[in-house]
Amino acid sequence: MRANRRGVLMIAVFIAFLVGAHCSVSSSDMEHWDDRLYWKDYPKNALPVWHPSADMGALRLGGQGEFVVSVEALPTNLVLSKATLVITRPDGRSIRLSGNGSVNSNTTLAAEVRAFARELGLDETALILYQPTQLLFLSENGTFLKGDYIFRMEVGRAILFGNAYGLLGTDGYGRDLWVGFVKSTWGTLVLTVFTVSFVILIGLPFGVISGYHRNVLGDAVTVIVDAFNSIPAIPLVLVIIYAVSRVGAYTKLVVPDWLTGIIVSMFFFSQYSNSIRGIVENEKVKEYIAASKSIGASDIYVIFRHILPIVLSYTVPYVTMLFPRVMAFISVLGLFNIIPGNNWGSYIAEALKQGALMGRYWWWVMAPVAVIAFLAVAVSNLFEYVETSGVQL
Repeated sequence: MRANRRGVLMIAVFIAFLVGAHCSVSSSDMEHWDDRLYWKDYPKNALPVWHPSADMGALRLGGQGEFVVSVEALPTNLVLSKATLVITRPDGRSIRLSGNGSVNSNTTLAAEVRAFARELGLDETALILYQPTQLLFLSENGTFLKGDYIFRMEVGRAILFGNAYGLLGTDGYGRDLWVGFVKSTWGTLVLTVFTVSFVILIGLPFGVISGYHRNVLGDAVTVIVDAFNSIPAIPLVLVIIYAVSRVGAYTKLVVPDWLTGIIVSMFFFSQYSNSIRGIVENEKVKEYIAASKSIGASDIYVIFRHILPIVLSYTVPYVTMLFPRVMAFISVLGLFNIIPGNNWGSYIAEALKQGALMGRYWWWVMAPVAVIAFLAVAVSNLFEYVETSGVQL
């Protein structure tokens, strides 16, 4: 029993990790994960901050005052947020920048930096080869000028980006992969919870009715359940999703999570209903049911008083077994872009699309794979614990 409780502990650890991860990202970043323009000023294909090749992460400057920054690697971008600052280089030269936006993409800021670079004596070739931000950190002969830079903030905030960003780096659009991982994890779990809930809400009454009533109603419900049990799931999911979805940003399909949960549950509830039907058919012929009816108990009373508790005792271990199956099914559908939204499948699909494995960005794929493996072990232990301890609703 003590060993089986590892599943409960692992699930608790995962929930704590999920809550902590969700709190570590801003709601704005989560909301705009699919908006590529939102991330245009972030470094592209940046390494994680823990990577051995990471030279410089993101440095955030805010409030009035001077900040001495030791720059040992060439930065990639400087983004101002309604800021005015003076940058003093190790060679004593200074430049004052004021505005809002990226130095690389804001035409006014970029023009000021290029004018400063020309004053240094840099030729036009350097102005073409380097981003405007990088020109701020070049010496007169066009080489990288290492040393201590003084950033004197007069107002606003600024971010100086290097070749590393966040726990998982960024993708080719500059999106924070940690944000995408958290969003896809959250999306997978929310959709799984919706699906499992609808499987129980739909499958329970269908199973009880088809197992208890041997009349036109019971036969009709049985036919419906058997029909869904024989329908190929993936093609029909694809058709229904396209029928009820709308096109969002970047031609992505948009469907509410609860509606997607109903659609996916249509192909899992039949198995649950058949199991419930077998339990009900076995229980309704027992002597205590006949004795209850002989003293005037109605069918509703018999179902709620005698049969439903037995059905619910089966439901708890079934849910622990169903949860990883639904999660895997959703991830597979997301991998092939069959269902909309953010999930582990769509997250891995985007990694493959951008050549993460070929580019040796293995952490992009390994993050969801590691969590899936952890959850698989946790649920397996939890299922064993639920069965041996006899947990009931």
